[in-house]
This record gives sequence, structure tokens and C-alpha cells, in this order.
Amino acid sequence: MIPQTQSRVGKHGRCMEAAIASILEIDESAVPDFGGDSEYLLNIAKFLNAFDLYYVRVTPTDPIIKTMFKIGTVYHMIEGKSPRGGLHAVVGRNGKIVHDPHPQDGTGRGLVRIDNFGLICARMNGGA
Repeated sequence: MIPQTQSRVGKHGRCMEAAIASILEIDESAVPDFGGDSEYLLNIAKFLNAFDLYYVRVTPTDPIIKTMFKIGTVYHMIEGKSPRGGLHAVVGRNGKIVHDPHPQDGTGRGLVRIDNFGLICARMNGGA
């Protein structure tokens, strides 16, 4: 994971783009805008498909959460409410926030509420 800072903040900020770029270890500018509420999950899917990856959201209460962080190191997204208000996405490692892409958040304040964990998963090609 190479931390990237989001290039735009506010209601139409690029926290999700910067967090995904951080996990993929690419520059934030290489990630297109994912768009608004009704289209961003589809746009994330289209972008990640080029890497043979896809995005899965799970709630913090999903039983898989306890299992997936027991073995090895897992980088993932954590989505929720920002201390600045509004929704925000940060990078997690094994369930803990390790990077907040907000440029004014060097203290790592992260989130005041966790809504979802986002997993970037490998897509298998050539399967039946």
C-alpha cells in the first residue's frame, strides 16, 4: 500500500479514488472519477475489471469480518461518516484505519462511524 492524497475534497471529493489508488499502488490521477451515488459502484467495478479485480462491500457485523482478518495482511476500504460531516472512505489493514486520504487529515482522524468494509478481490478468468 502506497498512501495517496485525494486531489479534491468536499461533497464531490475523491476519497474513494485515492484510497483505491493507495491499495493498488498507483497514482490517484490514474483513477477516473467514479461519479455520484447512483453510479459510483458500477464505475468502481468497471475500473477494477481492467485489473481483473472487483469490489465487494460487507457490513461491520458480517461474520466474514472476523475470519478474513485472522490470516495474513488484508488491505481494504473502510467507508463511513467523516468527522468533517458527510461520507468518507479510508484505507484499512486488518480492520483498522491505516491511511486517511484527506489532505487536511494528517492526524488520521479517519471516521466517526463505520458503515462498510470494502474488499478488492481477484477476478478469476477462464472459469466455468
